[in-house]
Amino acid sequence: MTDELPIDALLPQIVEAVRHGPVLVLRAAPGAGKTTRVPVALLDAGLATGREVVVLEPRRIAARAAAEFVAAARGQRVGEEVGYRIRWEQRGGDATRLWFVTEGMFERQLARDPFLERVGVVVLDEFHERHLPGDLALAVVRELQATVRPDLRLVVMSATLGTDALAAALDGATVIESSGRAFPVTMQWAAAVVDPRALAAAVVDATQRVLTAADDDAGDLLVFLPGAAEIRRAGEALAGLAARHGLDLLTLHGDQPIDSQARALRRGPRRRIVLATNVAETALTVEGVTTVVDSGLARVARFDARHGLNGVRLAAISRSSADQRAGRAGRTAPGRCVRLWTRGEDAGRRAHEAPEILRLDLSRFVLTLRGWGLQSPTALRWLDPPPAPAVAAAERLLALLGALDESTGGLTDVGRELLALPVEPRLGRMLVEARRRGCGSDGALLAALASERDVLAGARTFGAAAVDWPAGPSDLLLRAELLQDAWRRGGGRDSCHALGLDARAVAAVERVWRQLVRSLGSAPSDGGTTDQATLLRCVLAGFPDRVARRREPGGDRALMVGGTGVTMATESIVREAPLFVAVTVDHGRGADALVRLASAIEPEWLAELFPHACGRREDVVFDELRRRVVVRTQERFSDLVLREHVRTDVPRAAAGVALAAALLEQPQRRPSFGDTADAWL
Repeated sequence: MTDELPIDALLPQIVEAVRHGPVLVLRAAPGAGKTTRVPVALLDAGLATGREVVVLEPRRIAARAAAEFVAAARGQRVGEEVGYRIRWEQRGGDATRLWFVTEGMFERQLARDPFLERVGVVVLDEFHERHLPGDLALAVVRELQATVRPDLRLVVMSATLGTDALAAALDGATVIESSGRAFPVTMQWAAAVVDPRALAAAVVDATQRVLTAADDDAGDLLVFLPGAAEIRRAGEALAGLAARHGLDLLTLHGDQPIDSQARALRRGPRRRIVLATNVAETALTVEGVTTVVDSGLARVARFDARHGLNGVRLAAISRSSADQRAGRAGRTAPGRCVRLWTRGEDAGRRAHEAPEILRLDLSRFVLTLRGWGLQSPTALRWLDPPPAPAVAAAERLLALLGALDESTGGLTDVGRELLALPVEPRLGRMLVEARRRGCGSDGALLAALASERDVLAGARTFGAAAVDWPAGPSDLLLRAELLQDAWRRGGGRDSCHALGLDARAVAAVERVWRQLVRSLGSAPSDGGTTDQATLLRCVLAGFPDRVARRREPGGDRALMVGGTGVTMATESIVREAPLFVAVTVDHGRGADALVRLASAIEPEWLAELFPHACGRREDVVFDELRRRVVVRTQERFSDLVLREHVRTDVPRAAAGVALAAALLEQPQRRPSFGDTADAWL
């Protein structure tokens, strides 16, 4: 590594701090070189004591790019001394001593190796992002250091997190700070509030002003946008401008192929505009950038307590994230940052994003802790303790899935199977059921369709008009049939377009499907050989808390487990089934959540798959409509009433008790018997 970086002067101090203390907190500004220099220095100093150095990265792109850069700098190929592990992909083996891994892969490593016996040093990179697996890794490593692994070393690296507060929370850890290498960045602000619906036009306008400015430095432009859909729209809007100025237009986001990501990171033969999500915010360096155009928006995952669901919402980024983005313009030379929001808006933005542990569903998190042998998260020391209501909700879901024993709270056989699969518990439960029923490949295809972007272009807001499909049993089965039809036609863009499918989404689903099948130890099949009822049972297995009963035959409104009201989206083909599972749920515009993808079920399947959640209840109550006491018998799944039968032949003694209770609860129900009798009563 010949290029001098700011962190290099501090490497001897960093090595000595790790040698003599269990925890080091390193704050280094973007561009300091912490990601690629520090792990190598720790490995070369022998601080792993013959074991591995494992570096946790928040994103797949960063883990892969860092491994490739370090391996090349050491004159090696990735997979030899230096490797990476990301979801569905690994380069490296027994000889690998420096691993760059995503936080989620480290979480699964803990399930296989709870004492981290192969690991000597754990490095948490970009910890300021405060992802849930990163917080879990920090808590578990500290617990190991305090119990069975006092030799384990921990380095926490951050660009923006307050080091003093973090060090204090880590029992007085050593703190080292590096100023980084940064040039001044000139800030420009929008004159008026930008409507998110007009984001593409605002990006074109900002880019045009940069390219025609008198002080334009001819460096590359990095444009931050919230997601792949906004990137596509901005790319279409910028195409003419880029062509007129002789610029290359590239994209950078997590769903695109590896070679496309790598091309976006490298300086090109011509000036470039790189349209990126927040994957380019930290850890990665996009070479040649001197101008940043920042939308100020990101898609942020949050747990919606009202609906009991995780959802991804468009949100304004924090000021610390905005500073990170702006810093990308000053890596190699003085730069500029054009912010598509006003100074007044900026003053109202939060300083930092809330940690994921405070805002996400915790089912995988709780499952991992149970696999690690902990009954309660309170046994570990957290920077921010997980909220008790969210933990309780996760435990209820896992128990409903059959992953936790309701009496002991320990892992069941199903729970251990879910822990071994690299997916969220819901999808894992679908896969387990499919494997048990001998339809692993078909079940994996439905799981991939449930987890990825919708392949049906007409069902998405930015697609074409929705096709009026006839009513059917499952939106997932419809998509699976269309996919298989496209593959029989060759699977190309034209085949997809002819069937109303988005070719990019189809490619992503196919990739995930093959990976899921491999995780089951199976081989992909052409599909379509499993009967529908079996596949619908597999969908139910993953979504028992999303069972919904239609309020009236053929209506679009239903009531879901937990009391959440839902409305069927017009594009769903599940228009007739009295019972269904809501696979994909959005927040909706009114009081009800909006079900975009659903799958019909039969009531007897609930007793078959989840007997512990089924019950029968009989009550003697006063019926307001009938104005009399009745016996109401309800068949329930969890708290959802599936069937109800009412009879009026109530024993007199029971009727008297129920009537008295109703009168005591609401005295105004009592009829009048005349002034004298009323006075006496």
